[in-house]
Amino acid sequence: MSDENAFLALADFLIPAHGKMPKFSDVCGYADVEKSLDFRIDLKSGFARGIAVGPATGAEARLESLNKEDGEAFSAITTIAIATYYMSPRVRELIGYPGQENVPYDSKATQIYLTNGSLGQVVARGRKYRPTPGL
Repeated sequence: MSDENAFLALADFLIPAHGKMPKFSDVCGYADVEKSLDFRIDLKSGFARGIAVGPATGAEARLESLNKEDGEAFSAITTIAIATYYMSPRVRELIGYPGQENVPYDSKATQIYLTNGSLGQVVARGRKYRPTPGL
């Protein structure tokens, strides 16, 4: 089993189709996974270990084994699967997330949180500055 197929089997187990939501491999390809890994290079070694031995015993057994024996690899596999899935345009559309938006505001205007009383408890408590030793 190729690394690509090994990961897709694990990802489909982690993120199966449910209701209107598609399974991982219906909306993401391995090229998307590689893009995610380019953003999180700190996860590459754990990810490589996690997919090195394909899920010959099944995805669930492989993930259980990784969770017990190599937490770093398990974390890398799950993080990349989840991040890649939720960055998919189709998934973002299905959950109603348009992405980051540039919301203009007047930086010179008094912000509402300063006038609506939401900081009242903080002001009433008073200052609590604690110097950081050694800095």
